[in-house]
Amino acid sequence: MVDREMDLRKVSVNTSFSAQHYDKSQDAIVVLNRKNEVIHVNESFVNLFNYSFEEIKSKDINRFIVPDEHIEEAMELSRNALSRMVVRKDTKRKSKNGKIIWVSALGLPVKIENKEDGVLVIYNDISKTIEAREKSEEANRMKTALIANMSHEFRTPMSAILGFSDILKEELSNEEHLSMISDIHSSARRLLNTLNSILELAHLESTNFKPNVSLVNLSVEIARLSKMMKNQALNKNLSFNLDIEDNNCFSLIDTDIFNQIITNLFDNALKYTQKGGIGIKIYSGTSINGKRNYISVSDTGIGITRDNQKVIFNEFRQVSEGISRNYEGTGLGLTLAKKMTELMDGSVDVKSEIGKGSVFTISFPSADEINLRRSDGHHSLQGMTSQDTGSSKPKILLVEDNKTNKVLIKRFLQNHFEVHDVSGGADAIKSISRENYALILMDINLGLGMNGLETAREIRKLPSNNDVPIVAVTGYALAGEKEKILENGFTDYISKPFTREQLLEVLIRALEHD
Repeated sequence: MVDREMDLRKVSVNTSFSAQHYDKSQDAIVVLNRKNEVIHVNESFVNLFNYSFEEIKSKDINRFIVPDEHIEEAMELSRNALSRMVVRKDTKRKSKNGKIIWVSALGLPVKIENKEDGVLVIYNDISKTIEAREKSEEANRMKTALIANMSHEFRTPMSAILGFSDILKEELSNEEHLSMISDIHSSARRLLNTLNSILELAHLESTNFKPNVSLVNLSVEIARLSKMMKNQALNKNLSFNLDIEDNNCFSLIDTDIFNQIITNLFDNALKYTQKGGIGIKIYSGTSINGKRNYISVSDTGIGITRDNQKVIFNEFRQVSEGISRNYEGTGLGLTLAKKMTELMDGSVDVKSEIGKGSVFTISFPSADEINLRRSDGHHSLQGMTSQDTGSSKPKILLVEDNKTNKVLIKRFLQNHFEVHDVSGGADAIKSISRENYALILMDINLGLGMNGLETAREIRKLPSNNDVPIVAVTGYALAGEKEKILENGFTDYISKPFTREQLLEVLIRALEHD
């Protein structure tokens, strides 16, 4: 196709029109005068559009093969060609029987036999390509919708399982029962982690996801994450070492994605390390690609062979696989870490030795420090009682249609807030019209009637509530959802399932935002 097109370009630009140059071309070709009247068509044109030369000779081509909505565009193509501006356009044309055909149209200047300036238009049928692309896009849309629905359907009951098991662990005294509850909780957490990995990977592969980057001090984020990681390491009788060489490692990243990358790398180290310890190090350095910020996660685990180092970032691959493997998991943690890192112009490297451990290092381009005051986003929950917020508890409105989740959230919040609840968006709007609330906590999926996004938009239209903090509760915890939620009027969001501490932290942050 490219070679034929180049030949036709040379002929059209450098010579006068001659039918012999075009008649045997596999591309559909029509030659027009300045009035868009047909001077000549080749056999491929006749076969594509089903018009004989006699039917359209000396007539305006736009009356025959150009749909009404594309007439101006077709005329523009001719004008460009007459001005010796060569432009290719993917567009629609129609055949004699009314069938719409996707074509790639190229207009070229040409001298007609009487030396009049004319236009040669080359049409290449791309209908199959467009059809395949549309099918692929539709499949991706359906896949994305399925992923979102699966996320919600799994996360909603999982939230109840984890939440109530946490409550029971606090209230039960029987050791046997406590052991059972702990097993239920750990099994549910493991299932959730598996679900998160599968859904996140599917989401990344089914959409053109773009991270929501901002200038972030990676050192601050690592310091915050290390508190959780240290506890997990100690629970496994492993040492934990945090080494922050540079307190000002700024990069343009998506904080949520960055945190997930680090968590995945740490979880991988924790899984394969039975003795010794885990270390986190952050530092800056210069490479052939300029100044970069580095974060390494090291362990004293089983190590990885050279052959396995080449494939561990592939989907569903682990150091030990098959029936004989000793470590549970999907093998997606490292895959996600790599894909997410590369989304933010980062890179991942691994060094390992069997029996001695592994070091995974990620790096991101360093951003010059600017005058930016940034909190670490950590809020103390200790002592959060009614005394902290005045003589009475802050009054919040819970909008939740799932009875189980409603009971769970009210149990989580009963010592800290006065919780009023409704089941739907319309009831929420009525309630806030009668009552002032310090905060609204609302599920995104509300079943019948308005969903959470629609309800939030309506609330923001009310003069008395256009600045009240609204926190979203969602089971659609996929990359890119946060931006969509915030664009619809929410102050913050929390993904199911969550702990009491996580929920309180988000609510406190939202109240402080206000």
